Amino acid sequence: MADSNRKVFPVKTVMALMVGNDDVDIKEIAGFITGRSICCNTKAKAVGVFAAAWLARIYPQLADMTQPEGMSFETFVSNAKAAFDGADSVSLTPMDDKTMETVGKVFAFFDDAQKSVAAQTEACVKLEKRVQELEPVAAQAQNLQKKVDELEGKIKTMKTDMGGLNRKIAEFDGKVAIAHDELMDTIKDAIKSNLKGLVAAGAAGAAAGAAGEAAADAAAEPEEQAVPDTFGFGSSGADSDGFGF
Repeated sequence: MADSNRKVFPVKTVMALMVGNDDVDIKEIAGFITGRSICCNTKAKAVGVFAAAWLARIYPQLADMTQPEGMSFETFVSNAKAAFDGADSVSLTPMDDKTMETVGKVFAFFDDAQKSVAAQTEACVKLEKRVQELEPVAAQAQNLQKKVDELEGKIKTMKTDMGGLNRKIAEFDGKVAIAHDELMDTIKDAIKSNLKGLVAAGAAGAAAGAAGEAAADAAAEPEEQAVPDTFGFGSSGADSDGFGF
């Protein structure tokens, strides 16, 4: 492979790519060996396994290089430099086409996942904004629901009161009906009683009138039979014939 396709990187950067160290910027070296533009360390770390396999093919002495638990990264880099005869830098070439194709599939999956995360993040931001916009409305709805509950309580109370009032009205209607019937019976009895009184009084009046007329007739008869005022001595009588003494 021509030297124009090679690039020198610090051993520290090479080892950081292999183990995925977060304290070292590995975007450039990951982009170079994969032939892609990588803008974040997270994406660069995603190709760490493939990078380690590729570097082990170029430098077999790296195949057994591991960072045991508890070993500092600086110690790990020092051990790696010893494998390179103490050199601080190494010359690298990009991956072969087959390995790049495999890494390309990983990047495609990573890009889709990143787009999905971005879309979800955007949706969450919009949802949060919408929630903030609806918070006052939610508070108003809560207050309205409270008023509705209070109104429903009042309606229930009114229905209960109306039920009691309806029962009282029904009882009153019954009493009115009974009182009305009793009043009509009383009026009828009074009318009957008055009619009887009027009939009796009429009969008594007629009898009294008849008796009065009879008495008047009886009084008139003696007057007709009485001696006229002109009768006496020296009178000429009613026909002026005169009979007297």
